[in-house]
Amino acid sequence: MKEVHSGVCGSHMNEHLLAKKFMRTGYFWLTMEHDCVEFVRKYIKCQIHANIIHALPSELHSMTALWPYSMGGMDVIGVIDPPTSNGYRFILVAIEYFTKWVESTSYKSVTKKIVSEFLRNHIICHFGMSETLVTDNARNLNNDMVDELCQ
Repeated sequence: MKEVHSGVCGSHMNEHLLAKKFMRTGYFWLTMEHDCVEFVRKYIKCQIHANIIHALPSELHSMTALWPYSMGGMDVIGVIDPPTSNGYRFILVAIEYFTKWVESTSYKSVTKKIVSEFLRNHIICHFGMSETLVTDNARNLNNDMVDELCQ
């Protein structure tokens, strides 16, 4: 059950889909659906990452950019598990808020040097420096190398 539910090709499906997948692969026993319900109910990772929103509701604030390339944002997506075939586990993403233009590149690790090179090669050389760059203040996005590049 564990291999089909969360193994290499497992997609952490719900209890009914898990029972159907067993039936499609040729397995059947009398208490199969009940066993699948109990297994999924007790699987700790599915309980932690269920469709429950853990953040408190808050008011949304719109961010307006007055002209193209006046405001942009940058963030890191990852850790991607399993990694891609070439070992990349992170995606560095930048968006320009006025035109909604997105630039993204994947990396094995995201260091401050990689962030500054991404910013220089994919953003500044193509579009120029934004007046405002919004990040989540992570160390690799907000550091001395990026500050020096922005200066």
